[in-house]
Amino acid sequence: MSKRCRNDEIKNWPSSKRLRVGEPARHGGDRLSTLSDEIILHIFSFLPIPSLIVCQRLSRRFHDLAGDSELWKRLYYSRWVLPRTHRLPLSKRSTVCSNAFSYSPRVSKWLGHGHLAQEGQATNWKKKYRLRHNWSRGICRVSEIEVAEPPQPSMLVTLYAGIVLTVDGENGLRGWSAKNPKLCLARVSFSSGAVPTALSSSSGRCPGIIPIVVGFEDGQYKIYDLDVSTSHFTLRCSHTASADGAITAVASSPPYLLILTNHKVLSLYELPAPGMNANSDSSTSLPRFLASFEANNIFSPLCLSIRVSTAEIVASIAYSFCRIGGGWSLGIQELHLSQDGEHLGSRLATTVDCQYGKHHDQMQLGSVRTKNMAKRTNTTDDRCATMLAAPLIQHHEPPTSLSYSHPYLLTSHGDNTLTMYAVVSTSDQLVIKGARRLWGHTSSVVNVQVSDRGKAVSMSSCGGELRIWELETMLSCPPSSTRALKSEHSIQVSPETQRRKSDERRSLADALVRCRRSKPEGDGGKKARMRGLIGFDEEQVVVLHEKGAGIQLLEYYDFT
Repeated sequence: MSKRCRNDEIKNWPSSKRLRVGEPARHGGDRLSTLSDEIILHIFSFLPIPSLIVCQRLSRRFHDLAGDSELWKRLYYSRWVLPRTHRLPLSKRSTVCSNAFSYSPRVSKWLGHGHLAQEGQATNWKKKYRLRHNWSRGICRVSEIEVAEPPQPSMLVTLYAGIVLTVDGENGLRGWSAKNPKLCLARVSFSSGAVPTALSSSSGRCPGIIPIVVGFEDGQYKIYDLDVSTSHFTLRCSHTASADGAITAVASSPPYLLILTNHKVLSLYELPAPGMNANSDSSTSLPRFLASFEANNIFSPLCLSIRVSTAEIVASIAYSFCRIGGGWSLGIQELHLSQDGEHLGSRLATTVDCQYGKHHDQMQLGSVRTKNMAKRTNTTDDRCATMLAAPLIQHHEPPTSLSYSHPYLLTSHGDNTLTMYAVVSTSDQLVIKGARRLWGHTSSVVNVQVSDRGKAVSMSSCGGELRIWELETMLSCPPSSTRALKSEHSIQVSPETQRRKSDERRSLADALVRCRRSKPEGDGGKKARMRGLIGFDEEQVVVLHEKGAGIQLLEYYDFT
């Protein structure tokens, strides 16, 4: 039996209670609070992010120091910019400045992040970090708003610069705040009988002004300017109806506009500068026709794109087409024009070669010939011919959607997959390469959108499953490498995680009942109920879908 210790053997153990920051400790006092802000910031620069967040809860002083913008700016660089630099191929590293591999306080020198440089404006780098972190994990908040009731016709929606633009024949053109979805910023009505068929928006030449293009069923189109400061639509110019049919697709890059009609006529216009009065009789207030081409043998889905440089205008159309006995492939036609609309040349590229794995087959054919140098038999030739005849990627049905933002070309399919291509456009040639299948969806993919920075968002038909893809990482490494296989895993958007976990604990019978109730009848019902992905920017994703008896809803996925 152990004996009781004597009183003189009792040790003075430290108190189990946590001491306040301002309260002196029993042994030596609080050494951290007595340090200067510069030294504490230097100490904080070595802490991991979870520790920084904990430090912000200790006191007001630590809250300000641990949330220092320059501190989070370095963390942003280490987490998102530096890994992108290291992913560069060895052949391109020599062309990149050596300063790109070391931290620079000037954001304009960061590789691929020049768009974050805001002259004269303070940037909240902790907010930027949290935004990128939420995108990488698929963490967001979802809000829903009803925008139209039956029997109104289907509307068109696009998202740009935090403003959601909707257009339909009944309500006209409306602008909604993405931060406050229930707030309608501006509205303009159309004449009776006008049916909009195309909608597009892009960055304008004037800051604070968003140009909007609306195409109609009778072939006319109108250009509106949305003043962000006053929340007001102004009609800049309009074009009368034409005999080429309804406008099916538009693309703009101020001051140029590219239009495709129902009769496969591709037209290029130069738009007047913002501030022109559409009611003026002056010819300067009217769109100037530059060129027109016929685009035959193209099928939907398709996508228009226009790039403007100091020397020329590059108008592109990406489309799908069917090959006899070979399934569906994609093609891109580039039209090079001068600033005055003079045709400088055109180039065409298809995905046939990369679908058949042209380079891959040549490598395998060379290895077969090397191993069997002494045995050149007819069996080897037949095997090689069979290998060249069988495509690596083959689609027996047309794509459900297509998105092209140079250099990324992405298609979605009804077999739960996506296909990614890289478009290489130089002064000498136009090539489509790098065909790769992307897996992750559990049902048919109805729509996909890709940005010029390599971020893509796709949506499936069953349950509205959203996935995020980082295509730049996939293109920077060979398809067979371990890093490529790891990077092909997409990120599923998972709002309201707690509710999703509770749904998983329900019985299988309840899940089957919900599946039967939500399952549309036939392909037509599926398209009517799930319109698919509309668009996304740096902070949000907007989806338009129909629920119940044709009620049209907008879903906002906020990643801030």
